[in-house]
Amino acid sequence: MKLIMAYLPSDAFERARTQLADLGVLRLTVSEVRSTSALPAVTLRYRGASLETHLRAELRVECVAAERQAPAAVNVLRACAGRYGQVLVLDIEELHQSPVQEPKFASDPRLDPAMR
Repeated sequence: MKLIMAYLPSDAFERARTQLADLGVLRLTVSEVRSTSALPAVTLRYRGASLETHLRAELRVECVAAERQAPAAVNVLRACAGRYGQVLVLDIEELHQSPVQEPKFASDPRLDPAMR
């Protein structure tokens, strides 16, 4: 198992999510982060004053993939990350996952979208 972490621009998330879902990587953790890189500073204006910042808004996407899924998932995230994005891959020794339980109301026919 591999833990894959990627820093993506916000507009690349949906493309990454759909391509990872096609690979079978369905569970993602997404955080809004600010990062700095070798890119030049951005000048912002706030209440008439100019502010220069090196921090840029990005998304940190984390997923766990099987050994056979990991290379394809890394390629998807590298393509979505673009020129300045980062993708990190870590080995996982053990994975402890809670069993998925169906909600008690899942069998209620009133909640079936086809019935509406």
